[in-house]
This record gives sequence, C-alpha cells and structure tokens, in this order.
Amino acid sequence: MSGSKDDFWKELMGDDFKVESLDDAAAQPPAPEKPSPDKAGPAKGGEASPSGGVSGPGFTIEYVSRSGSPLEKPAEPARTSGSGATPPQPPSRTPSSTPQTPPKYPSNPPQTPLNTPSTTPPAPPKTAPQRPSQTSPTAFEGPAEPSQEAPVRRFEPVRKPVSQEEPPAPARFGRRRSKEDNFEVEFDFDAEYPDVNEKAIRRGRTKRTGLMSGILLFLFVICVSVVLACLGWMWAMDVLGFDGTDEAVEVTLPKNIFTEEQVEEENDEGETVTVTVLRADMDAVAEELYGKGLISYKWLFKLFADISHAGTKVQAGTYTLNMNYDYRAIIQGMNPKSGRRNTVMVAIPEGYTLSQIAALMEKNNVCSAADLLDSMANTDFDYDFLKDDDVPPLGDPKRLEGYLFPDTYEFYEDDDPDAVIRRFLVNFEKKWEDGFDELAEKQGFTRRQILNIAAMIEKEAGVDAERDTISSVIYNRLLHPEKQDTNGLLQIDATIYYAIADTGEAFSTDIDSPYNTYKYPGLPAGPIANPGIACIRAALNPASTKYYFYALGTNGRHSFFETYRQFTNFVNSDKYGG
Repeated sequence: MSGSKDDFWKELMGDDFKVESLDDAAAQPPAPEKPSPDKAGPAKGGEASPSGGVSGPGFTIEYVSRSGSPLEKPAEPARTSGSGATPPQPPSRTPSSTPQTPPKYPSNPPQTPLNTPSTTPPAPPKTAPQRPSQTSPTAFEGPAEPSQEAPVRRFEPVRKPVSQEEPPAPARFGRRRSKEDNFEVEFDFDAEYPDVNEKAIRRGRTKRTGLMSGILLFLFVICVSVVLACLGWMWAMDVLGFDGTDEAVEVTLPKNIFTEEQVEEENDEGETVTVTVLRADMDAVAEELYGKGLISYKWLFKLFADISHAGTKVQAGTYTLNMNYDYRAIIQGMNPKSGRRNTVMVAIPEGYTLSQIAALMEKNNVCSAADLLDSMANTDFDYDFLKDDDVPPLGDPKRLEGYLFPDTYEFYEDDDPDAVIRRFLVNFEKKWEDGFDELAEKQGFTRRQILNIAAMIEKEAGVDAERDTISSVIYNRLLHPEKQDTNGLLQIDATIYYAIADTGEAFSTDIDSPYNTYKYPGLPAGPIANPGIACIRAALNPASTKYYFYALGTNGRHSFFETYRQFTNFVNSDKYGG
C-alpha cells in the first residue's frame, strides 16, 4: 500500500518528489522549523477539502482520474486512541533507493493525515498568490529537517473537466474572472434575474455596413449636387432671360400699388434733405410680370428686386417689354426714363372743357377721368399765373378751366394725373407770349378775363375770320352796356350750355347760374372752355366795330348787326340758321 502511495505522489507531484515511508518518518524526531528568509511568518498546515483532497494557501489538491472524473477519498489509516498511541507520521522525505513504476490508475490513492502536528508547512508571504502553471509549478515547503532541505511538491491546478456531450455555456454578464485567482465563478444569471428580457447580441451597424454607408453617402451627395446644379441652371436662365422669346408684351403698373415714403437724400449742395418717393409693392409687380410670362419664379424676382432696391426705381404706367429681357432690363424698363414705357398721342381740340379733356385722357389710357379732375381741383401747381387774385382757390373743380392749352400731346399710358396736368400748364406758359400781359392790361382785363373772352369766342366762332368781329361784339357790350338796350348782358348761348353740361338740364335762358349771360351781366364766372392761341389773340386784339348783335345763318357763318331791329328781321327770315 505504501508503495502505491509513493507512486501516486510521484505521479501527482512529479518525478523529483521524494517520499519516505511513514515508519521511517515516525522513527525520526521532528525537525525544528527552519525560518525561511522569503516568508514573513510561520507556515500553516493544509486543510482537507470536501472532496478528499488537501487544500492549502492558494491551491487545492483533488483526487481525480486522468479522464477528469473524481475518485473516492482513500481510506485513512486506523488511529489509536489513548496517550500511548503513536500518531501517524508523514512519509519519509528520503528518496527511495529503488524507483517504482506507479500504476496508471491507482484504485486507492493515499491521503495525507490531517492531524499530524509536525507537518504544518510554513505560511507563504502576504503577497498576491501566483497562478500555478504547468511550466512554472508552485513549490510548497513541508517541515524542515535538520539534515536536508524540505521536499518540494509540484502539482498542476485542477481544472474542471468539460463534458464532450454538452457545449460550454455562453459568456454571461455575471461571469467574472478574478485577477488574483485562476478560477471561474458559476453564476446562474437567469435564476437571479428572471425578468430580464434577453436579446441576441448583434454586431454594430458600423462594422457590418461601413463600406455600404460610405457608398450611399457618396451617391446622396452626387444626387443632391446634380439637383442643385439643375435648379441653379434654370434660375440663371430666368434671371438672364435666356429662355425668353423675341416677343413684346405690355405691362401695366397701377398707381394703387405705390405708397409714399419719406427718405433722406443729399442735394447738389451736399445737404441732407427729406424727400418723398413712391415705393412699389413688389409682390404686385412680380404677380403682373409672372402673369405676362416675363418671369418664371416670383420669389427669385422679388429677391433680386430687394437686392437692387427696385421698389423706388419702377414707376406707375404701361410699359412695353420684351420676353427675352433679363431681370435688370425689366426693372429699368418699368421707368419712364428708359423709353420703354408705352406712349400715346392725344390731340386736344380747341374749345374742349375740363370734363371733355378728362374723358379723352381716359379713353386713350392716359389716366382715369376721375383722377384727372381730382388733380385739377386739389393739386397746388406751382405756376405764377395760378397765383393771380381772380384764380379760384383749391377745391374748385373749375379753377383750371381755360389754362389747359389745346394741342397735340404725347402721354404715357397709365400716367400720373399730376404729370399730365403739368404738361398742359407748361405748354400754356410757353404759348402765352411776353406781350400778352401788356395787351391785357391795355384792354383793362386780367389774364383770366382774357381767357374767359377767348373761350366764348372759341365756342361761338364758326370760321377763323369771325373771331375778331365776335370779340368786338363782346367788348362793345361790356364797355357800353347802356347802348342798344343790352344792359351789359352778353346773351351768349354757349355759356348756358356750359352751365347745364354737368346737370343734365334742358337749355333755358332762365336757368339760375353764374354762367347764364342772359340773366347776369358782364363776364361769366369763369372760362367756359380752353381756347387756342388764335382766340386768345382775338381776345387781346378785338376788331373796331359798332356791332352789338350777331346770328348764325344757313350758310354756317354769322351775320352781325348794330341794332336789335336788324337782328330781329334776320332771325325771322329764311336765312337764319338757328
């Protein structure tokens, strides 16, 4: 049995392990403990493991077969009770003289006695235990002997065999490996945390699809670049007008889309002054241009207009623009100075009244009649001849009657009413010659009174040769009211027609109006028309006659008479034209 034990320990601890018999060890006195310079304290003996092995500091010896299955605990030698019994001694550490071949599978491996007082190994130093390995076995010292060194036990750490039938369990969160110990802790994660919903661990997307993501990102960037390039090309074509045709269209900017705005500007002297400008509603302008096909993107045109400050550059009116104009040409074309604004030629006949002129302007798309009449009555035009004492104040709808000189004018379509009136007044100022004021003063009349006379001549004369004679009849009645029982009454039918023109009343010499020259002596309240230059000259230079009456004949010419009897005989004859 002892031989089998020796063979077992040599197989377990290595060929260098020397085993002495228990009898030899009992015969020798226990060797005193030799202090080791590497150890800080006395060694402690090993403890028996539950499986029948021996455990010590940092190691455990279990009896297992080569296949890994545990062996039964070997039988311990009988112990004798009593004080005279000799306790079992550890095996002799003297090497055996005859080597023995250990059995391959020992049936009853020896077991080290647990109560041997003299076999306690010295305690290891208080440092971190070292992991045993096959190439570097850990030495364990037994009791020192005075004559020889303590035997060294070499062993391999016992590992739990892995069954070939069942695969190893997958790594779980609860399984940890200690740096100090080379052992595994079995932890039942499912039993401890039954409520945790376990999902299969998937590899990160970046690891699986990194190359594919890069390719997709590259394709996305390329697609976005192509789309932006196409959009940029279309926008550029619209801004530059490359996609337009050579076709002219009319664009109308009404006045109601403009608002007055106060801005500060520097004048020629370098002083900052506040001026009033008209700013257009660019939303309405863009809508008009888009409706006529001049632009394709309203938002793009408004952006361009904001950058170029087009709100104060465009003006109301009707303009002729081409479909191939770029944005800059379109904005410049909507200004009267560009020459692209539509114009219309309007001929104002001599003897037209304010109402007739306003209606003619509206008919030719110059401006509305209502806006023009409102400008005549309420706009304060800065001209010296309008500051005369006998000129009606602002608010009088007839205050400019006689001053709108009849002529042929070129107006802008949808023009500003004030600008239209200024064109008339400027022309009148030019036509009124320098000597006219002296002639009017010589006759004893003001400029407006001369215009009043000239307007009646314009409405009464049938041919040009009659203007001076009719002027003489008016002068004779005004200057000599006591003769021929005229009593200063001009008795001109045209003044009554003027009075009833806006009322719709029938002609009557009894109408109560300051323009009724049958009822009120002297000149009417104001000019009844806008005379031409020939009638103005006739009013300033009347013929010298003694005529106080005239009547229209069937031949379309007037006949003149000195007395009322002559006049009555003609009217009652077949030569009177009515």
